[in-house]
Amino acid sequence: MLSGIFAYTHRIGRTGRAGKTGIAVTFLTKEDSGLFYELKQVIMESPVSQCPNELLTHPDAQHKPGSVPQKRRKDETLFVN
Repeated sequence: MLSGIFAYTHRIGRTGRAGKTGIAVTFLTKEDSGLFYELKQVIMESPVSQCPNELLTHPDAQHKPGSVPQKRRKDETLFVN
């Protein structure tokens, strides 16, 4: 039995087997919030998938479960190359 993010990706992957095309739909609930971050990452890495805005912007999809997100101070300037 598959669990976690592998259960979602396995189920969704079955849609495109044997040259078939289609749209895969998966439903998430509050109980799945521990998977939001990983699912968002998998979808974002796919060349053919689009991440729904609801998942993209969901607070639980912004960081890995168990990690402590770093808050920026308001007076801090972030420089990116």
